[in-house]
Amino acid sequence: MQNGEIDIIEGVNNQTVVKTALHTTQDCSMDDVPLGVKTGFWDTAQGVPKKDGTIDHTLRDADDCFVYDPHQWLNQGCVAISDEKGTIGTPLNKKGGGVFVLEWDPINRFIKSWVFTPHKEVPTNLMESILTAKNSEISDRVTPDPSLWGLPYAYFPIGQGTKCSSSHFRNMHLIFNLALCGTVAGNRFFMDCPDLNKKYGSCNKYIASNPEAMNELYWKIKGVYVYQRAWEKSWA
Repeated sequence: MQNGEIDIIEGVNNQTVVKTALHTTQDCSMDDVPLGVKTGFWDTAQGVPKKDGTIDHTLRDADDCFVYDPHQWLNQGCVAISDEKGTIGTPLNKKGGGVFVLEWDPINRFIKSWVFTPHKEVPTNLMESILTAKNSEISDRVTPDPSLWGLPYAYFPIGQGTKCSSSHFRNMHLIFNLALCGTVAGNRFFMDCPDLNKKYGSCNKYIASNPEAMNELYWKIKGVYVYQRAWEKSWA
C-alpha cells in the first residue's frame, strides 16, 4: 500500500450502489471535506471486531483512508457512496450499464468520482469526448470538461492544506479485478449475507460449494479513456 490505491468502482456482496474508495498508509483522513462539493455520502463502519475479541457497535463514518484504522473494517479505507441507486450489480445491468469517471487532480488538490446511468444521463460534453476520442485529428476531438457534468458523488481533498498528502497516491496502474471473498467482502459476509453465512459458515466456503454461482461474474467494457492535461505531459 506504499503508493496508495484508488478504487473507482467498488462494491461488495449484494450491494447495488457504487462506491469509490481510497486505501492508503497512515495519516490520510477525509473528515475535512467542504460542504456543497459532492452529492454522495460516506460509507459506515459498525460491528468491527476489536483486538480483545469484543465487537465495536459504534456507528462511524468510513472517512479514514488508512487501511489499518482500528475503528473500520480491515482495508476498508475511506469510502464514498453514490446518492443514486442501481449503479452497480444487477440493477445497473438492467439499465444497460453506465459511464464511470474519476478525476485525479493533485494540482487542484482533489479526487472526484461520477457515475452516469443509463447512458442517456451522460452529460453532452462527456459523451462527445468519448465519441470523438478515436478521431485521427486532435482538433476533431472534444476535450472532457468536468465542470460541465454537475457535482460528483465523491470528493476527496488531497494535498497541501488537507489532512491527506498527495504523496499517498503515486505510480497508479489501471486494473480490473473481481475479488471473491476479499478482505472487506469476506469480513462483512455474515452481515451482508446472513442466510448464506448461516448455511455455509463463511464466504470462502460458500464459493467452494457453489462454483456455478460464479458463472456470470465478468466485466463487459466498451472503452477505457485516460486524459492528461497537455502542460502536465511535459513533466513526465
